[in-house]
Amino acid sequence: TVRVLYHQQPLLYNAYKQFISPLIASNPSVSIIIPTLNRYEYLKDVLKDLEQQTYTNFEVIVVDQSEPFQQDFYADFKLDIQLIHQKEKALWLARNTAIEISKNEYIALSEDDVRVPADWMEMHLKCLDFFKADISAGVFYPKNKTMPVARSYFQYATQFATGNAMLSKKVF
Repeated sequence: TVRVLYHQQPLLYNAYKQFISPLIASNPSVSIIIPTLNRYEYLKDVLKDLEQQTYTNFEVIVVDQSEPFQQDFYADFKLDIQLIHQKEKALWLARNTAIEISKNEYIALSEDDVRVPADWMEMHLKCLDFFKADISAGVFYPKNKTMPVARSYFQYATQFATGNAMLSKKVF
């Protein structure tokens, strides 16, 4: 038996870089879902990142379980924010509630303590389109670090990262 070190010679998709996505051109609507609990300081950063997105046809559904709940925190962001104050502290319920109220074609899942680059949504949509997939899941790595080599290419996911994913609502 020979061990295959797939990250040393991954399959390459040379056409991906030049791929112009018909999905992005069709401008589908996206709901970005962010549950939060007492982490306004972190949430501020991801909301600022979302203000800088190159893809702009989206809403942000924040399910805030914080005590005390600070509704005025959201006033200064230049985003279409649908705010839900959820008293029960349950991450699964927060995500499910937001998914249920979303009327958009695609759901992007994020978390209150992540940072996203300006092309985050565009890259997920491009990936969905290029691979004709219903789910695109990204990776996490520490701020000011580079992408780990073993995570720097397309692969079938070994887990579903709910802080960096996009999927077609029809999956639900």
